Amino acid sequence: MCGIACYYGKRESEGREYILNARTLLKHRGPDDSGIYENKEVKLLQTRLSIVELSPLGHQPMLSACGRYVIVFNGEIYNHKDLRTQFLPNHSFRGHSDTETLIELFCLQKEKMLQHLVGMWAMIIWDTESEKIFISRDRFGQKPLYTRFTADSEWLFASEIKPLLTKNEHPDYDATALAEYIALGNYGHLGTHTFFKQISQFPPAHFAWLLANDTEIKYIPYWILPDINNKDKKPFDKTAENTLKDLVIDAVLSQTLADVPIGITLSGGIDSSIITGVLAKYYTKDIHVFTAQSPNSKYDETNYVNAVLNKWNNPNFIVHKKDLNTLSVKDDLEKYIRIQEEPFGDPSIIAHGFLMQMAADAGIKVVLNGQGADELFFGYNNMSQAILVQQLKSFQFSVFSNNLKAMKLGKNFLFRAVLQALLPDIEHAMRQQSRNKRRVHIDNKILNNVNDSYIKMYSYKKIYNVWAESVQGVHIPHLVHYDDRNGMANSLEGRSPFLDHRITDFVATLQHTEFLKNGKRKYILRESCKEFLPDEVLNRTDKIGFFTPLADSLLRDKEWVLPYLKEINFIKPEFLEQLSAYLLSNKMDTPNALHIWRQLSVLLWMKEFNINN
Repeated sequence: MCGIACYYGKRESEGREYILNARTLLKHRGPDDSGIYENKEVKLLQTRLSIVELSPLGHQPMLSACGRYVIVFNGEIYNHKDLRTQFLPNHSFRGHSDTETLIELFCLQKEKMLQHLVGMWAMIIWDTESEKIFISRDRFGQKPLYTRFTADSEWLFASEIKPLLTKNEHPDYDATALAEYIALGNYGHLGTHTFFKQISQFPPAHFAWLLANDTEIKYIPYWILPDINNKDKKPFDKTAENTLKDLVIDAVLSQTLADVPIGITLSGGIDSSIITGVLAKYYTKDIHVFTAQSPNSKYDETNYVNAVLNKWNNPNFIVHKKDLNTLSVKDDLEKYIRIQEEPFGDPSIIAHGFLMQMAADAGIKVVLNGQGADELFFGYNNMSQAILVQQLKSFQFSVFSNNLKAMKLGKNFLFRAVLQALLPDIEHAMRQQSRNKRRVHIDNKILNNVNDSYIKMYSYKKIYNVWAESVQGVHIPHLVHYDDRNGMANSLEGRSPFLDHRITDFVATLQHTEFLKNGKRKYILRESCKEFLPDEVLNRTDKIGFFTPLADSLLRDKEWVLPYLKEINFIKPEFLEQLSAYLLSNKMDTPNALHIWRQLSVLLWMKEFNINN
């Protein structure tokens, strides 16, 4: 929806300079309007992307009717009309923006209002009487908020990292974040830590109150991922099926809240196909559908996309297509490092950026997506493995055997599942050993500064931990990061209906073994929403993900890549020579392509942000 920034400190002129610079750097997040509130200690900024309440009645910073509170807010509260009816029936509202709902509800309930919000947000509220600020971020961290505490005891906040860096600064890297990314490709999973040593991120599902003389932020959780005892979990029966279906429909339709046209990304997978189907059945306005594929590759999902479109044959669908074979590391990587502000996983994030650019070119400001369903419904291989373990432990041998056979995952997968079931401590130790082994190629100047204490190594003794690792650790945090950055770089807002906490809270009540049946991952989601899926998609047992032809792209651009590889000094020379040899051999496989990608991403990130190396 927009960009926000805040200065909280004693140096008035420096604070104003910071806010004015932030306004320039965050303009792409909110090109439609901007506003500044300031007094001696606090400066608040919002750059606005107008989606709900397009008139000046949605202008921010917004003052409460009582005159005590000032808010800057980034996001959307999808149930804000219901909140007005439930809690503020006698209040006379000026307009119909969710920002106005928030500030008036805050006057009434303070932080207790957070439990009632359905949506995504990063907000800062200044209390003019007690002279402190209130800060909060949504449950899954869909809307970003970064913090920096300066040497002059000032607090700086912003929706992106760039405003928090000073001119000509050479910021330090966080060695742990860098080592985790180079070795494993993991990022976004280190809590408040970022790739920048001096910059933190406000954690999802938390709030805080901050006074001017505070030197640290005391984060307070308002929501936790539900952990329900297995004996209290429910079977997936017809009642549960209908409940889940209703929750998905409500989540999708609630996120069509907008005074501007909307679009959707469609990959041909189960998740985006369900969202498309719900909109096709219930949404009566035009829907722009954006899809990107790699034609003629074994990962081409065009047939599945066509199956979805043919099922509905909806005259309101306006389809836009992109050929991913045009993706170029040489032409695109530097741009997206700048947009993402950090090294990132693979070219699928660039491909996602292409979709956002297509949407912007079509005049769309809101794009729904299927993100989050794999994480919530145990859609990844390691999560399926955890379910198989539970089936073994509960002596469901025929179910276990049928799943394994249908999924065609091989002997190694079977070995890990059995090991995890019978000797979980050994399996945990093997994972830890594997993680450490993958670091051997990293230069000691990084490894010597790694702090493993803030890496959470989940034990898989409890299936909840597998779920929590995906939702709060290695998957959703970087997923919502790239969705936000790519969307806002094109002045549009991405929305993820599956990241509705009401769905999560309900899914947590169901038996884990129900999530995998006859080799079908996310079985309960498929079964609940089967009316929205063509048979070709409903019965898929493969999982492609958002495939992009990385190896082909690196080989195509190797003359551009090779000189950069020679500049790298953060991995050991012998490993660098090995990667260069693979690139020159024209026999690039995916693991080595990913290694090259990561080194290249780190180098370009260091160059872009003048990292102290």
